[in-house]
Amino acid sequence: MKNFIFFPIFLLMCAEGLFSQHTFEYAYSTGRNDQARAVTQCKDNGYAVIGSTVNYSASTDVYVMKTDANGTFLWAKRFGGLGLDGGEDIIELSDSGFGLVGYTQSNGSYDLLFIRTNAQGDTLFTKQIGGADWDFGYSLQPTSDRGFILAGSSVVSGKSKAYLVKLDSVGTIRWEKTFGGSQESVFEDILILSSGDYLMAGYSTSYGNGKQAYLAKTDTSGSIIWQANFGNPGEDFAKSIAELSSGEIVFSGATNTVPYPDLDGWAVKLSSSGTLLQQEIVYDFTATTPVVQNNDWNQFVIVRNDTLLVGGTRSYESSEEGNVFLYRYTQNLSFPSGFISDFQKFISRGKDIAYDAKVTSDKGVIIACTGEFFDTSQASIYLIKLDSTLNWPLPFFNSISFQNDYTSVTEISPAVSLNIFPNPTTEEFTVSLNESLSNLEMSIFTKEGKLVYNEKINKVTKINTTNWDSGIYVVRIQTDHQLISKKIVVTK
Repeated sequence: MKNFIFFPIFLLMCAEGLFSQHTFEYAYSTGRNDQARAVTQCKDNGYAVIGSTVNYSASTDVYVMKTDANGTFLWAKRFGGLGLDGGEDIIELSDSGFGLVGYTQSNGSYDLLFIRTNAQGDTLFTKQIGGADWDFGYSLQPTSDRGFILAGSSVVSGKSKAYLVKLDSVGTIRWEKTFGGSQESVFEDILILSSGDYLMAGYSTSYGNGKQAYLAKTDTSGSIIWQANFGNPGEDFAKSIAELSSGEIVFSGATNTVPYPDLDGWAVKLSSSGTLLQQEIVYDFTATTPVVQNNDWNQFVIVRNDTLLVGGTRSYESSEEGNVFLYRYTQNLSFPSGFISDFQKFISRGKDIAYDAKVTSDKGVIIACTGEFFDTSQASIYLIKLDSTLNWPLPFFNSISFQNDYTSVTEISPAVSLNIFPNPTTEEFTVSLNESLSNLEMSIFTKEGKLVYNEKINKVTKINTTNWDSGIYVVRIQTDHQLISKKIVVTK
């Protein structure tokens, strides 16, 4: 059984004006090191989060979680093979299903992974994309022809290259291209501009001065319109991009600017043709001797009500390894004239990183974070919902409750399948596997998580339910490479 631990840190609901305002601060944990990477608000006003979780073979799976509008956990799904798999971006589609992008190691080397699901997170189709070397997907957008444009990286001749892949509606590759010069490069984010063109951001080491932020704009066939690099000698990168109503572009990331060797949060505004207009660096170092350097970076930038919201993680000396932060600017990035709100942060029991944020239907903001509330081996998915004022009270860690998460596991090319019949049943049911395997452990739980049956299974076994209560039960079988889970309904 996999226990899903649900940490309600703070919940406030109010109804004002023309719409209901929701604010909450929740952490969600399976107890197996859960990571959040992206969030999207759904048509039902709930939220879907993608990231990763450790599986029962000590590898990782893509992890997708759904909540309602109040942050209450609804369901979760895992996807993966035998190696290290992770999810990086998620979008909701017109049919309320989801498009997912990330990576999988199920074939030995890493492949870019694209998954199309229905509204309940069940797989419609899966595509593994890439060559013999390592390929990763980091961001995706739906295209006007009901296809998808994916951005990430692909190793070519031993070097990582910024990678762009166009898929049709059923996941067939229409074209794929690499960018970023002769050295290393990666695309971290992709945006479809108001013109219909594609804009990507990441980094490249091809243009001198070490690692620099790298942006490229292409047409819908992937042909370069312009590309540009930004930064100083050292390490600079872009993590997120946004388009202003003026057509100007803002990217956020980090830079280590002389004389400070650590990374600092960095936001840059460009013209529509890629010319630098403004930039703002938030330096962070201790004012006392000895000087403590902290790596801080902006993970996202979004546009809300003609203001810019920039967030990520920031450390405070050795006492606080990392906190979620949010800065707010006008569309003028200069400090202090463009700066609107004071620095805001959450103080928790460990290191927290905000990876993504979206403007919500009530003009608030949802922020997807990874929080290390106990230790690094059990990080949690951490969601923060702000209302339209963008203010929130100081958090507090007040209680822990337990919720059993019967996660669906979709294995790429599963070796063993499970069949249960009849379903529903009244007095007994049969559990059968498609092949004989020795010493497989089968466990059956109530929907509340109480263990009601446990035995070794070879291929076929009958379960007597005469003394069971009516309800939904979950049958789970663990193989060396799979966790198989199915529901059985018992009626009296």
